[in-house]
Amino acid sequence: MPSQGVGGNGIASEFGDLTGMTRQEVDDFLRGLGAEIRTTRDGYVAYNFFDKSTVMIRPNGEVIRTPAPKYDSDGRNINKGLRLDIDGNLLRRRDKFGNLIPGTHNTGEKLNE
Repeated sequence: MPSQGVGGNGIASEFGDLTGMTRQEVDDFLRGLGAEIRTTRDGYVAYNFFDKSTVMIRPNGEVIRTPAPKYDSDGRNINKGLRLDIDGNLLRRRDKFGNLIPGTHNTGEKLNE
């Protein structure tokens, strides 16, 4: 079982690092949290939660988490394109000028193959 996550960004932020778990262990765990599962054409397995946060597993076992959407008073999605780190914290991927911040694309969270 993963540790407790920081929370506040949807179900995908409620638990900690999945590194070292098998695909079956992760599948059982995420299904237990109410995830709906689909497989993409590229072989990714997407675990979608009712709050619209997601956990995606790449074919190589890498884990990608995205937060539940949050909106400002104008209805604009303020966290679109952001990812969550291995503890469920928001990762800023771009600086204030729109440039990619190095080291924020992959968090290092990976399943045991």
